[in-house]
Amino acid sequence: MSAEPSRAPPAPCFRLLLIEDSAIAASVVQSHLDAVPWQRAELAHEETLAAGLARVNEGWDVVLLDLSLPDGEGLEVVERVRAVDPHVPIVVLTGHDDVRLAERALGASVQDYLVKRGLDADTLWRAIRYAVSRQQLLTQLARAMAEARENEANLHQLIARSADGVIVLDPSGTVLFANPAAESLLGDGRPVAGRSCPAALCAGETSLQIGGQQVVLDVRWVDVDWQGRPSRMALLRDVTGRRRAEELRSRLERSERLAAVGQLAAGVAHEINNPLAYVVANLELLAREVRRLAGKGVATEHLAQPLADARQGAARVVDIVGDLGVFARAEANEAIGPTDVNAVIESALNIVHSQMKHRARVVRELASVAPVSGAEGRLTQVFVNLLINAAQSIREGRVADNVVEVRTRDQGREVVAEIVDSGCGVPEEHMHRLFEPFFTTKRAGEGTGLGLAICRNIVESCGGTIGVSSEAGVGTCVRVRLPAWASAELAPRRASPAPARDDEEPARRARILIVDDEPLLLRALRGLLEASHEVVCARSGREAQRTLRLDANFDVVLCDIVMQEGTGIELYEWLEAELPALVDRVLFMTGGGTSEVSRRFLSAHGGRVLPKPINPAELLRRIDALLEARAAEPERM
Repeated sequence: MSAEPSRAPPAPCFRLLLIEDSAIAASVVQSHLDAVPWQRAELAHEETLAAGLARVNEGWDVVLLDLSLPDGEGLEVVERVRAVDPHVPIVVLTGHDDVRLAERALGASVQDYLVKRGLDADTLWRAIRYAVSRQQLLTQLARAMAEARENEANLHQLIARSADGVIVLDPSGTVLFANPAAESLLGDGRPVAGRSCPAALCAGETSLQIGGQQVVLDVRWVDVDWQGRPSRMALLRDVTGRRRAEELRSRLERSERLAAVGQLAAGVAHEINNPLAYVVANLELLAREVRRLAGKGVATEHLAQPLADARQGAARVVDIVGDLGVFARAEANEAIGPTDVNAVIESALNIVHSQMKHRARVVRELASVAPVSGAEGRLTQVFVNLLINAAQSIREGRVADNVVEVRTRDQGREVVAEIVDSGCGVPEEHMHRLFEPFFTTKRAGEGTGLGLAICRNIVESCGGTIGVSSEAGVGTCVRVRLPAWASAELAPRRASPAPARDDEEPARRARILIVDDEPLLLRALRGLLEASHEVVCARSGREAQRTLRLDANFDVVLCDIVMQEGTGIELYEWLEAELPALVDRVLFMTGGGTSEVSRRFLSAHGGRVLPKPINPAELLRRIDALLEARAAEPERM
């Protein structure tokens, strides 16, 4: 008869008492317990403190305790449970994400403090196991210490074998005892007994700089009687690996949120550009009409200033939306090339204008500098982050007393850009951590702690460096050094809309087909062009195809890229197949925020692209250039 195969002993079944007034929260706890099949638990639930206190002394492994109950609130709840059973392990399970309350609870001998909002099955089970394990260890330690007067050597041997660090302090903070694990964690392998405790050990998770490395310890304190003297014992557990894993997960989540913000910015720029295009075009039409009426002797002086103000405001919106598009645009974030750092800084200043205007005056000292090696969008992101930091270091309301200076200068084969503010400055003890991911000196909700780390990564990817000098209460200077581009040639930048001149005569009168699914933009563009040219409009790529099948005699086809019925790319491909003679007569319009396919297409036809909102003067120049090129074709044959 064959022997029956051995089986692993079943996991212990934990007896848990949940004191929680929310039935939904209790159901969530039960579902988390059931989610780990290899762990077993028997859960009892009471909805009031009084009912829970009546059952506390029934021999529970752990009490899961809410701090907001109908008949109890805050740490008073813990004290009342302790009064019934001083030794039962307590894990606080609460909706209050309050660091100070958590520290006070942990200092009150609570085993763990869990926030319901971020609770998952692994965290709950880990807290339960650790609470039981710690209570067992504390019980063993207390029992061993009670016997220490008879056999102190046995107590030392028990503690010495603990994988957790154990350290005992007298009331003055002098170390009375430290086991080998504590010596390794706190004393770099050297004895620490007889000296002051080498680190501030706050209850809960504490981050320490030990041996040149950042270590996170989970610290639990308990009052003990050591060798006849009242003392405090700390249990130390190294949780650095767990904390790093949690920070990595948090960093990935924040990176995803940042990417979503970039996509949102690109989409917002696209949605604004379309209506802004016909606002700009209609303002140009109004300006023409005012000039026409003035030429006929009609009094228009009262219209000149409001119209000029409206055009100036529209131009400012164009600049801001364009800067936002550069900030979010994927290709700008990837392509390294010659970049005008002064223009990048001006774009960044436009983006942060609303945050800066109520805090400080902006002083520009932008010298004529060489183009730098960088990506326009990524460098814009750097200076936006730095300018926001400068603005947030200054309180609102005292603009005249505060200043943010932006300077550039050539220095050898580098271009140096400095942002100097008169803000609160950075304390000296924080300077060495400024570029650490997730470190921030800002108030909660004002920053992720990723800004300067991202800035350094971007600057270093361009071959540059970034440094900070600061004095608390005086201000901060951030200095960015970027290598100069080998060639002096700069990539062309977007220009703000300029008014078209009435005295500019077209090369010749032409037939123009405008294709766009925005009716208001079609009407505005028709108004701009029909005084000089014959204009036909189509509201989709498909309608344009039907028009061209009946009559293909057009000198220019002005076509939007993104439309609901037949895109500009589809129309262009159809022209290549059906009417190749018109292919060289196409000009494209785009409001940005396009797909990767559209971006590749526009990159391949960059010389034919007009960004929305369309500059009226530039549109007329482009049309004249096409007409002149057609007129010159017979001469080249």
